[in-house]
Order: sequence, then structure tokens, then C-alpha cells
Amino acid sequence: MAAAELPGGGTTPSSPVEVDPSDDTAPATPDESAVSLPVDDPAAPSIEALNFTSELGGVLTGFQSRRWKDESYSQVLFTDCWAGTGSPGGRKYSTLVDLRHDRSMQPDRSWGAKKFTNCFKGDHKTSNGQWHNLSNGKHFFQIKEIGGIGDSLQIKLGVRKVYVDTSKAD
Repeated sequence: MAAAELPGGGTTPSSPVEVDPSDDTAPATPDESAVSLPVDDPAAPSIEALNFTSELGGVLTGFQSRRWKDESYSQVLFTDCWAGTGSPGGRKYSTLVDLRHDRSMQPDRSWGAKKFTNCFKGDHKTSNGQWHNLSNGKHFFQIKEIGGIGDSLQIKLGVRKVYVDTSKAD
């Protein structure tokens, strides 16, 4: 994806998107030694690393991350988020992140969505989504809404740091 301008509890499986209204602040500090891999190629092979970092630049609703192998637990953290249309008054302050189970020859399963707001509140602010009791297999996250809007071709999301952790032990 093209670079965009960036400023200087588990849920149960379900078909409809469920928003977890809990606080999305992230007390955990992502491991700086995590592998840095692109997050924007769903066709790429699954990531084998337990933890990895990446970024998002100018993605739209419907964006799907690269797949990773997982079982039981996933955590997705966004640090330093920006979203908007680029026009005055077009700035948005939330995004809805849906963790999904990629199932071959079947519809993907949603593990529920988390509304990320904290990462929009200033430099180095992080939003944290955690999902528990997952099935073994390939997982990915999908951007379901940006600024409460689920189908805009004008609103884009940028995230300076995306961190995915599949190991609850750390």
C-alpha cells in the first residue's frame, strides 16, 4: 500500500461484528526485538514468528492483514494512529479491528471486533486488542470501520506501528 501522511477479554466467535467497549489502552510494551514483517499482503505465506511488527499506510475499510499461524491467543496493538480524508474537518478518531480465522473452503470466522481509540490521542499512544480461546490455524485482522464509517473510499487509516503477539506468555 502507498504511504499515507502520518502525524509527527476475549470474545466468542460470531457472524456479526461485535464491538468490545472496554478500554483499549495498552499496558504492555511490545518487544522491540520482534521480527518486522509486512502486514499488507494476505496472499503471502503465513508468518511463523510468535511476534512481529509492521505499519499501515493509507488503508481503507475492508483492509485485511497478512495471515499468521496462531492458536489460543492473539494480541494486536496499534501505536500512533491517523485517519481521515485529507480535507479540513475530515479527521477521524477511531477504527474497528476485527480478528478473523481464515478457514479454507469456508467463510472466515470473526472472533469479534475491538474499537481502537487510544492510539489516536497523541504521540506514542497505543490501542490494545486481545482475543482468547481461538482455534488453531491462520488468523488475520480486518479493518471494519474508520471513524464509525464502514464503507468509505475516501477515509484512510495510517498506523505508525502495528504489533501482533501470538504468545500470551510474554
